[in-house]
Amino acid sequence: MDNVSEDQVFRYNEDASVNTLDPIYIKSQSEIWIGSQIYEGLVALDSSLKPIPKIAKHWSISDSGRVYKFVLKPNIFFSIPEEKQNDFRITKRKVNSFDVGHSLYRLLDPKNTSPGSWIINDKMDFPNVPSISSEDYSHLYKDPQLPIFCPNDSILIIRIKKAFPAFLSLLATNYAWIVPRESTGLGMNPKGTGPFVVRRWETDVKLVLLKNPNYHEFEDGKQLPYLKAVNVSFIKSKQTAFMQFMAGQYDFFNGVESSFRDKILTSDGKISPEYKNKINGIITDFLNTEYIGFHLGDSLNDEPNPFKDFHLRKALQWSVDGTSMLRFFRNGLGRAGGAGFVPPSLMDERTSPISFNLDSARRHLELSKWKQNPKVYAPLVLTTTTDYLDMAVYLQGAWKKLGVDVSLSIQTGGMLRQLRQAGKLGMFRGSWIADYPDAENYLSCFYSSYKAPNGPNYTRYESRKYDSLFQKVAYGVVMNENQNIQRQNQARFANDILRDDAPILVLYYDKSLRLSQKNVIGLGNDPINRLDLRRVCKLKN
Repeated sequence: MDNVSEDQVFRYNEDASVNTLDPIYIKSQSEIWIGSQIYEGLVALDSSLKPIPKIAKHWSISDSGRVYKFVLKPNIFFSIPEEKQNDFRITKRKVNSFDVGHSLYRLLDPKNTSPGSWIINDKMDFPNVPSISSEDYSHLYKDPQLPIFCPNDSILIIRIKKAFPAFLSLLATNYAWIVPRESTGLGMNPKGTGPFVVRRWETDVKLVLLKNPNYHEFEDGKQLPYLKAVNVSFIKSKQTAFMQFMAGQYDFFNGVESSFRDKILTSDGKISPEYKNKINGIITDFLNTEYIGFHLGDSLNDEPNPFKDFHLRKALQWSVDGTSMLRFFRNGLGRAGGAGFVPPSLMDERTSPISFNLDSARRHLELSKWKQNPKVYAPLVLTTTTDYLDMAVYLQGAWKKLGVDVSLSIQTGGMLRQLRQAGKLGMFRGSWIADYPDAENYLSCFYSSYKAPNGPNYTRYESRKYDSLFQKVAYGVVMNENQNIQRQNQARFANDILRDDAPILVLYYDKSLRLSQKNVIGLGNDPINRLDLRRVCKLKN
């Protein structure tokens, strides 16, 4: 690999295909991990998931919370790899605000049909949306009347319709990574400002990244990244890839292959003593809530809906021993649910969870109208997919002990989503992985204006008190620490309402496991499971 020594090459496997490395089309974790080595945005998120400058040097926000002014760093360059007649070269060009304006308008352009356009398209007013569609967006970002405006080559101004405190977190997502305005074909020929550049890419075979010689970040006087290269293979069998990791052929493995879980992990989610001296293991909170949702519409498939009954939902909620379930199915990898929909790591751990209590479950069941005459209502059915059938059977058994018979319906993931969207499912298994690390992203799933099919409120939950709190969390002006604390408290109160009203039964809050070889130094993890290789190095064996 261009004569790079093995201790300077980081190797890992992706079992999922990488179909594109164009930021506005990247969706999967495999694509995000590789893309994050190549591209950067105006802002990034630090280890606490707070926005920090990246391509931007600094920013200011107007008192209304609606106008963002970004000043760019002067020393950022796009690195552009080129190979002609076996001669590989990396040229560079300085980044300016017009590249940023181009990248954001490109994301918004209707003809590009980006799955990520939602991060900004509903937050801005455009006089004529179709006019965005173009090959050259300079007439847009140079127009002071439009919401994304570049007054010169070092300043960018963004105007949004109303305050949205999570806006900077949205700009830190992959969809807002910055690309050279003259570039085309980014899906297969990515060009960015990140710590690495693409040297070689054979689809579903191998991808090789080389250190970006023009990268702008330094640590203790030394240019990042420390590694000289990254080698990604694409073996589709997780079991084969895991065996190769254990044989030392890969430096890193995400998660643990199911057939090895009991060997690698203890029942309480720790690395087992047998492997503790062989590999490194990092277990971190992961922003994913696994839950059972209840349909709260008045009727269910033309019959009275049993899940409108608050006491029935509470009985089902109290009767699940989440700790035992996690230990049995996931070797304790996760946190038992019960503290609302928002993961505790976004709530500063200040939550009061509802734990397993069969006596409380029985009291609620006796108070339920369903208990008095169950035949009047639609049948109790839990819909899930084959991947979660074992856990559904566990829940079915727990509710049976309570005296509640629940049938199981197995659907494909696509059919489950379709039926859920249409309000045809009384109970359904679901999960919500954070699109961006802000409580608002979770709370939006229960805002009454977002009832499906108009948004992610699949339960059709409605509460005026909750809506009022959500609007303050989502659209309040946050200009100082006191206002930020007030917003956090409002989010906590809203989350507590969800816990108490029980439109969902939270099964667990996820954790991620990251394994690496003992000679790998500096590989961390965080609740959004990023792969940051800037400070990773390998000791010589």
